[in-house]
Order: sequence, then C-alpha cells, then structure tokens
Amino acid sequence: MSVGKIPEKIFELIDKTHFGDMILIEYEPFYAAELVTMILLEYARKGGLSIIIDDNLDCLHIVKEHLRFLGIEEDFKDAFVIKTGGKLNIGTVVGRVKIESEPAIYIKRYEEISSKTFTEVDRAVNIVLGLERLFAFVQNTREFYTLIGSIQSFLGNEKRKAFYIIDKNVALSLKYNLLPELERIASTVVYISGEHGEGKVIFKKSPYSDLVGQEFKFSLKDLIG
Repeated sequence: MSVGKIPEKIFELIDKTHFGDMILIEYEPFYAAELVTMILLEYARKGGLSIIIDDNLDCLHIVKEHLRFLGIEEDFKDAFVIKTGGKLNIGTVVGRVKIESEPAIYIKRYEEISSKTFTEVDRAVNIVLGLERLFAFVQNTREFYTLIGSIQSFLGNEKRKAFYIIDKNVALSLKYNLLPELERIASTVVYISGEHGEGKVIFKKSPYSDLVGQEFKFSLKDLIG
C-alpha cells in the first residue's frame, strides 16, 4: 500500500501559510501526527523544499512505524533530523541535543544545531514532533517560559514554514500546559480529531478570516492508497 491521492485543497491550504509562520496542529489520537507528517513530506517534495524534522524523544520512530502499519513505507532519508533525547536514528540525523537539567544549556545547543542546519538550506518545511513530551521535564515557571521564549524567537524565520504537531491529551496532562502559549505565538492553529476512519480539521486561528471556524472532513481510506 502507498500514499493515496492527497486532495489539492490540502496543498492549497498549506500554500496559504507564509515562510516565517508557525503553524500549531493540535490533535487527538487518530493517526493525525502520521497523516500530517506524510502530507507535509509530499508538499515539500512536490515544491522542491528541504525537509527539517525536530525529533523529540524518538517520536519520529513512532510515526515511521505507524505509517508502516498503515501500509506506507517511508524512510525519511531526504529529511534533516535534529534529535533531542532518544536513541533511534531515522532520516539524516544532523545533530543531537541532550535533555539538560538547565534549559538554557539545552537551548544553546539546540540553537547552534538549528542555525547551522537552516544555513545550509534555501527554504524548508520544518516538522516538529513530540515537543509536548519535552515539556514534561519542565520543573518550574522559569524553565517553562525560558523554553517558550526560545520557541517564540524562531517566529519570523523566513527560511521555514514550521508545523508543531502536538498531542492535545498529553499537553493537557502536563504540570505546565504549553498549548495556550503556543496558540498565542502561532499564526495558524488547527485542531484535528476523528474516529472510525473518519476525521475532521477545524481552523481555530488563521490570518485568513474566512478560514476561522471552517471544518474540513476527510477519510483515512482516501489518504492512503
């Protein structure tokens, strides 16, 4: 089985985002992270864009295996991967960041790797996986806002369209819920839910007023061939 025919409407919606934007995608379990990642890979390849993936705590491995369960073989070989924590190498790993007890040390190392990676590409689709799990290590308000500040500093980087794919249930279970701050920073906020093979996408925030509140339905069967 392979990737099915992704509706052009989806690519048109992604085209509406700008380089420098941060797009927040909140989801509840429905293979949403896997499907969004697959769509963004197709979008980048179709547009001749580089692919940069932030892989926090081996979440890319989970996405890869879940896609395989759906019948989609994807090796991510053309993706530059920045790993934080974890030990499983998927794609072309360009740097590793240890989870440090002091966020400032982690941020410094991450920004060094990220800056070098973006310097070596023209424009990229940046897929961020598992950020909510990284926030599980936050111990206090100072650490929380130190990390939020680092994320905020990347807004406006015109070398990337950044897609933060966040498990809503995990985020809500954390001591410090990062969703309100990410929703504030993000230029576009999308919510994905579904069950029994049918899903829906709702735009909660967008620079385009006609998209806000819009609901788009899709079928898992249509997205995988």
